[in-house]
Amino acid sequence: MPRIKLYIACSLDGFIALQDGSIDWLTEYGNSSETDYGYSEFYASIGTVLMGRKTYEQVLSFGDWPYGEKKTYVFTRQKEPLLRENNVEFVSGDVGEFMRQVQENTDEDIWLVGGSQLIKAFLEEDLVQDLIIFVVPLILGSGIPLFDRIGKEVRLRMIDTERYESGLARLEYEIEE
Repeated sequence: MPRIKLYIACSLDGFIALQDGSIDWLTEYGNSSETDYGYSEFYASIGTVLMGRKTYEQVLSFGDWPYGEKKTYVFTRQKEPLLRENNVEFVSGDVGEFMRQVQENTDEDIWLVGGSQLIKAFLEEDLVQDLIIFVVPLILGSGIPLFDRIGKEVRLRMIDTERYESGLARLEYEIEE
């Protein structure tokens, strides 16, 4: 069964974006001559990309669609049509039931990109198996939290850690059942 993996960066105080959704504070860590922080290897291991509508719109604002060959599901409550990239399908309704069908029909792992509300829904439904979190050495003070009042305890088992010269730390966890 393919695993659903949250692969994301956050500030030391746990924010994934500023309140307005901006992630400009991440740019100095994006193109390191040191490493791609394992992104290429991770990206090659996944077959499906999941994100919320706000994250989708933010990715579109960056220019070229970066997930062209990957099947992408965008979760939204919005009824009006959104700009649609290749291999993108908009999804509404029961997250748990939809994802069980996706997992049954794919062999490769699945990347939960974000945002905060989708992460919350996936954790509440026990749909995530792995967390790969890059902690940026920066305290934002406020913004959109990575884990926004999930409403339950989620126990984790540390799998791996890695420290980079840039000050980033990669924390990898598996969710305990």
